[in-house]
Amino acid sequence: MHELGTIPSVNNSAWTIPLFPVETVLFPHTGLPLRIFEPRYREMVMYCIEQDSPFGVVSIRKGSAIGDPNVEPHEIGTLARVGRMRRQPDGVIHLIALGEERFQIVRLIRDEAPYLKAQVRLWRDSEPFDWEEQQRYADEVAEQFRKFLRLALDISGLRADEIELPRNPTTLSFVIASTLQLEIPLRQYLLELQDTMERLRLLRQMLEHLTHALETEIQPFNPEHWRDYVNRN
Repeated sequence: MHELGTIPSVNNSAWTIPLFPVETVLFPHTGLPLRIFEPRYREMVMYCIEQDSPFGVVSIRKGSAIGDPNVEPHEIGTLARVGRMRRQPDGVIHLIALGEERFQIVRLIRDEAPYLKAQVRLWRDSEPFDWEEQQRYADEVAEQFRKFLRLALDISGLRADEIELPRNPTTLSFVIASTLQLEIPLRQYLLELQDTMERLRLLRQMLEHLTHALETEIQPFNPEHWRDYVNRN
């Protein structure tokens, strides 16, 4: 068994981490703001800081995030480190959870600490059949995402000349999935996929649909015709 805080280098090695159940999905290489107010999870955060340990962010499958000892998390979650943190006088902690790698729960542990823990192992994407083809496809999806972002910003009267994105196809897929406003079940499905190309393919379909909607259904705001946007009723 690996010590808490270490991450084994192979997928079938298991080790124990604290779990933080949430009603959303954290993707690797992205951040998630968290407000920690329950004493048991404040204790968990301080333990992770003291031990330089990751904790597992898991989306809730059944139950409640607040005060539910029998909450049931999804099997696949994301390892997270404590990023920027602020503690209020009343003890409430505000922090940014920085997503690292994904994990699979092997066994839930409910009786070792006030908070939920689990034995986990890493959960990674399979290697592609063709690395060059995957990179080419990822570059196309990245350009589609840039187009979508520019359109969305333009509608708000903003613009971005340079939009830097990760070149790594897997990292790119998680960053795009995190940015889009998707339903939680779909976000969880994308998190669980172990095929980068399939994740990119699904995201490309969504981007094409969203881009078409921006181009045809939503008109950019024109400040010279602001009265057209005011409801007189």
